[in-house]
Amino acid sequence: PETKNPDEVSVTVKAFMAGELTSELIELLERIVLQGSDFSENRNLQNLLILTAIKADPPRVMEYINRLDNFDGEQIAQIAVSDQYELFEEGYTIYTKFAKVAESDEAKT
Repeated sequence: PETKNPDEVSVTVKAFMAGELTSELIELLERIVLQGSDFSENRNLQNLLILTAIKADPPRVMEYINRLDNFDGEQIAQIAVSDQYELFEEGYTIYTKFAKVAESDEAKT
């Protein structure tokens, strides 16, 4: 998280992915996304953190869903509830979280 260069972050993340270092990737993404860096609100990194946890560390998924707001909710929820992962509670939480956001946005207009 010391860098402000998105290319450096991208290269590092890709290297962890290529090496199939999922637990290390989760730790890296937690530092980048959850601990307040220039990339904390980055949608792609938030998506990657949740998706990596779905695949490699399912118990962490709910925490990420509750802490993050800038991820692709519908797509992530579909993956979570798929036959491969069966994370139904997490999928439901995502759907309700994004439904509340949609309702709030509608109320503002």
